[in-house]
Amino acid sequence: MRETPQHAEVLVVGAGIVGLACAWHLQRRGFEVTLLDPEPPGSAASSGNAGVLANYAIEPLAQPAIWRQAPGLLLSPHSPFHLRWQHLPGLAPWLWRFMRRANRRSAAQATQTLSELLSPAVDDWRHILDDLEESGSLVQQRGSLCFYLSARGWREAQAELAERERFDVNQQRLDAKALAELEPALEGLAQGGILFPEACHVNDPLTLARRLAERVQGRGAALVPARVQGLARNKGGVRIATDQGAWQAEKVLIAAGTWSRPLALACGDRIPLISERGYHLEFPAASELVSRPCSPGEYAFYFTPMQGRLRIAGTVELGHNDDPINPRRLDYIRRHAESLFGSLGEPSHTWLGLRPSLPDSLPVIGPASALPGVSYAFGHGHLGLTLAATTGRLLAESLAGEAPGWLTACGAGRFR
Repeated sequence: MRETPQHAEVLVVGAGIVGLACAWHLQRRGFEVTLLDPEPPGSAASSGNAGVLANYAIEPLAQPAIWRQAPGLLLSPHSPFHLRWQHLPGLAPWLWRFMRRANRRSAAQATQTLSELLSPAVDDWRHILDDLEESGSLVQQRGSLCFYLSARGWREAQAELAERERFDVNQQRLDAKALAELEPALEGLAQGGILFPEACHVNDPLTLARRLAERVQGRGAALVPARVQGLARNKGGVRIATDQGAWQAEKVLIAAGTWSRPLALACGDRIPLISERGYHLEFPAASELVSRPCSPGEYAFYFTPMQGRLRIAGTVELGHNDDPINPRRLDYIRRHAESLFGSLGEPSHTWLGLRPSLPDSLPVIGPASALPGVSYAFGHGHLGLTLAATTGRLLAESLAGEAPGWLTACGAGRFR
């Protein structure tokens, strides 16, 4: 007997922070929403990030300077980047695309689009936060600080600072004295730094995701623990196969983070999506070390104060989703953190998460190329938390035929 599918008006695949924000905006547009995810809301990459709403991060990772930096990034034991060499054959096509983007023209194009995405990011989040109970206890606006330990690092940061000035990013140059006045723990450590006063940080990203899930469920959204296995177009819309039975939906949104690639392929789009493996450590004894997110530019991680602990999150490791946690990456974070501040006590929590990343540092937002009724919202790399609310708004506008023209730069068709 043929299985009778369950019905949904809009089916969102993925209940991470991006999928939840999309569901919130879709409900505001009057859509009935069902979310499918085999894991609890916000439990993957959405829970373990650095917690920063980094509306200033307009530079793509693929920059011309990467050509001279590559040997050090690949070979230095002090590098924030690590490649699992046994996976190089599978990663090579992505790395080739990435290096091809590392030129002035491509970097400028990506910077322009990232600026469009990021400039409203904090305001877009405020609209959602105003709708959540006790939101003031979850998100703090104290700015974000990037500091540089060496004169060379501070000197090289000036080019990025000037580029952000071109796009009217709110930033403030600070000398060593001003840094120490702002964050006493940095006294004697840094040559200079940059404060981004409009940036915010989330005290507990998992709690934020859970409260957003509660809000959309309270407005009628169903949250179904199921893993999507395939999609196909039929007369009634889109048929979705899952490990818990079939669904029929008028519209489908794929927001499954690093697991979105095979689903997009089923829709006819070959998206060069890989997982950047990110790590974090948490230290309860150092919860008051800094009062805002602070990032040493040379080390590529953040110290972020959270509820009852300090989270140190970041670095990049390219490998396979199923690879075990790499203790050397955790050691990298702890060793460099304690070289700055001394002993931080024993970590209460260690974590590995998978960032869905594309070679041009832009997410995919908008309709599938070959399967009507399906849209995408994934591939945000390091900016998933930051761009979740903006992505939700843009996706809802796209479904209503109101998307801005520049959003085509984030379309799936750019990879053909």
